[in-house]
Amino acid sequence: MTPDPAKTPDTNPFPEDGALLTFPKGLVGFPNLTLFKLFEPRDSYPLKFLQSVEAREVSFVCVDPACVKKDYDVPLGEEEAEALHLEAPKDALVLTLVVIPEDPRQMTTNLAGPLVINVKTRIGFQIVLNADKFPLQFPIIVQD
Repeated sequence: MTPDPAKTPDTNPFPEDGALLTFPKGLVGFPNLTLFKLFEPRDSYPLKFLQSVEAREVSFVCVDPACVKKDYDVPLGEEEAEALHLEAPKDALVLTLVVIPEDPRQMTTNLAGPLVINVKTRIGFQIVLNADKFPLQFPIIVQD
């Protein structure tokens, strides 16, 4: 399913020049990197860009997983919700990391390792889910 640019939601809770986010436990493979800036350049929806503040050479492309899998839902435990200080579901921004190979039509997103960010506190965690139920490489562009 390719997102329809005409239906781009105007729901970016962060400033255009990026928002400073804290991941207290880092990300998988990058436990010591805890500060990131999240950017959503104009006309890039549903893609966003996560740039490490501590190691500028580390950056990720992210996507709103609801754009590629409408029924995607992160089973957030009570402990995780507490750590994020989530008061309501609307306070959570969920993103998944994207891999863009040489042929961008083959790009995938990792549904087993979503980033869940509290848009009010700007604190986030990467949640590790069961890869049997949540694919590590879910296609973003459906090939005909």
